[in-house]
Amino acid sequence: MAITIQLLKQLRRAAASINQTTDNPEHKALLASADQALNEMMLQESPAFYLNYVESGKQLLAEGNAMARKNGVPPPAGMLLRNDLSAEHCIAAIRAEIDKLHFSLEWVVAVLDEGRSAEEKDYLIRLCDWESTLYAHSLEQVDSAAANMLKPLTKEALQAYLQQKFPQWTNLKVTKFMRLDGGFSKTTILFETDDAVNGPQSLVTRAEQAANMLGYEGSDVRQEFYMIKLMQQAGLPIADPLWLEDDQSKLGMRFIVSRKAVGGSYGGNFGSDKPLPPELLQNIMSTFIKMHNIKVDPADPLAQKSHLREWLPHVGSVKDATRHLVTEFMPRLIKLTDLKASPQLLRGLKWLEKNIPDIDEAPTVVHIDFAFNNLIIDGNQITAVLDWESSRLGDPAEDVIWTQFSLNSYLSMPDFLKQYEAATGRKMTEFRLAYYRVSKCALNAISCLSSARAIDSNDGSNFNLTILGYKYMSIFGSQFNTLIAEAEKVRGR
Repeated sequence: MAITIQLLKQLRRAAASINQTTDNPEHKALLASADQALNEMMLQESPAFYLNYVESGKQLLAEGNAMARKNGVPPPAGMLLRNDLSAEHCIAAIRAEIDKLHFSLEWVVAVLDEGRSAEEKDYLIRLCDWESTLYAHSLEQVDSAAANMLKPLTKEALQAYLQQKFPQWTNLKVTKFMRLDGGFSKTTILFETDDAVNGPQSLVTRAEQAANMLGYEGSDVRQEFYMIKLMQQAGLPIADPLWLEDDQSKLGMRFIVSRKAVGGSYGGNFGSDKPLPPELLQNIMSTFIKMHNIKVDPADPLAQKSHLREWLPHVGSVKDATRHLVTEFMPRLIKLTDLKASPQLLRGLKWLEKNIPDIDEAPTVVHIDFAFNNLIIDGNQITAVLDWESSRLGDPAEDVIWTQFSLNSYLSMPDFLKQYEAATGRKMTEFRLAYYRVSKCALNAISCLSSARAIDSNDGSNFNLTILGYKYMSIFGSQFNTLIAEAEKVRGR
């Protein structure tokens, strides 16, 4: 659960970002009002001022009551004021105390007469000054800027960078610059250039964000770049990686530049709402199988430079790779992302460790998110498999359950497994699949919890991913008991 003031800060930055991109005066006025409202909420999350206001008001009330008695008017039996307010109390309790103070002080003002004495006049002036501080406080601006946020990449900055990097590309211009939807773990920008040497080019930059919210080593583009090169070398359809910019000082971030693959997206990670021709379905299956049939040479320099390096010592068996996943990799993610205690997540990890399937076959390259959101399709062919940051070596069953889920409207699990087993010779038992449904649930829960937690520890965290963490944790958190029960059921059969 994120700290409220951190959520408010992110909302103000989101509203400010929208305000910069609209020319609609009505929208600008609404966004300005929303910003002021959010600022007021942030002020109320810091109760020190209001507590001091209450204490000063109590002193003024006591002073006013004394003046009233001096004039022969005893105070009425008013509302009792609290003596236990502290910063731990919610703003509603503090504001209720302020309302009681204001009500009690109305009586004081009613019985005093500033024409009667200089003392009473001075008191009433001080009382009005005291109340004015409450309204002036609403005008104070809480800083919502993030000192550690990366500056947004602009078209002008990118063009200047390219002109400096490639001086031989004379008359180079960036002719199109478009930030793509998504980009929760990386910032993805489609841009087009034109120069005297190459002519028009369509390119994509995939840049690191200010905070690595998921803790994957592949979130480091320096390692993901070599993983992409390795998969291209193995013959998979890949958006051609052109260069890695690992000097963060150039544009304020590290990034990869690739050629834009021909084609477009066919859907999201939960499936596609478009008709799927049989030829395309077969191409998806053959590409998926080809990925699992890749033999990674531990001595390959590309493998050594990629985030596969961690997994190369575990190429002996799926059982060994899975043990590393549940006893080393997942606990490290939890530690790196500073997750707080989660009883159901701990239960899931303990269950996974005690029930590792005894599978001696070699692990394969697993993508972890081989679904429509990461496939570029042209006609009936995949032209590029995207987003390799979470890939590793592991049990292909991890990929089978997620990819088949995205294809479920077109291909049932029995039919999927029939094709897969015929092409790979790997047998997917019911328990094997059920085990990795629990494993996938645990990984997704770690991602959701860490993304929600990151907003408190790093102002540069991606707000979109934080909100997705809140949304999807309700799904994954509710699945642990069901998935574990199902796995134990099929293991007993």
